Amino acid sequence: MSEGRAKHVWLSTLVVVTVGLIAFSNYWKSTLKLKDIVIEGTKIVDKNEILQLSQAQGGTMLYDVDLTSIQRNVLSHHYMKDAVVERNLPSSLRISVTERSPLALVNGNEIRYIDDEGVILPHLASRALFDLPVLSGVPGSVSLRPGSRIGHPDVQEALSILATAKLVSRELFHLISEVQIRRGDIVLYSAEWGVPIIFGRGEAPRKLVRLETFWNEIVRERGAQNLQYVDLRFDDQIIVHWKI
Repeated sequence: MSEGRAKHVWLSTLVVVTVGLIAFSNYWKSTLKLKDIVIEGTKIVDKNEILQLSQAQGGTMLYDVDLTSIQRNVLSHHYMKDAVVERNLPSSLRISVTERSPLALVNGNEIRYIDDEGVILPHLASRALFDLPVLSGVPGSVSLRPGSRIGHPDVQEALSILATAKLVSRELFHLISEVQIRRGDIVLYSAEWGVPIIFGRGEAPRKLVRLETFWNEIVRERGAQNLQYVDLRFDDQIIVHWKI
C-alpha cells in the first residue's frame, strides 16, 4: 500500500472513530437523569429554601435542565448576591451561592437588615444570629423595601465606617452598638454604657484605629461608665469628657 493511500485510510478511520465517539457521547448524555442537587456556600439561608427556589426536579433528564432558569430562580431570593449552577456528571447539579451578609439593622416599622452595599434585606428566621449595630437617622425619603439599594451618600458613609471597623478588628466592630446619621456628623454609640462617639466625616480607617487604641488602653482601665463622650473630629487628637 502506497504511503498516500495508507494516510487516506488512517484519516478515514480517525474520522469514523471520532464520529462514533461523538454519537456515543451524545447518546450517553441523553440517558443521564438528575438524581442529586448539591448546594454550597449557604450560611444564612436554609438549603431547602434554595432547593425549592431552584425548581429542579429529580428524575429530569440532566441535559434538559435549564441552568440559566435555575440561576435566575435562586437569585430571586433577597439574600442571594451571586449563584453559579453547573452539571456534575453523571447525575447531579451543583448550585454554588454567595450570600449577602447583613452589616447593620435599620430603624423602621419592621425589622430590616442592610448589607455593605446598601441593599435592604428582610428579616429572616435563620440559624445565624446577627449581633449587629443599629443604623439610625436614615432619611425618611429613603425606601426600606427589601431588595432596594440605598445610594444616599450619608448612608453609604455610615456603612463604610462599619465595614472598615469590621476589617480593623471584630472587637472594634462589636464595640459599636449604633451608628446615627446627623446633619453634618455621624455619631457612634458604644455597646458599653452607650457612650456617644462623635465621628464626623471622612478618614474612617485612621479614626477607627485611634478609637480602638484609646478604648483598649484608657477606657478599659477607667471604665466606660465614667465617660461622657468622645470626639474624633480633630486631627491627631481625641477630645474626651469624663464625668466628674
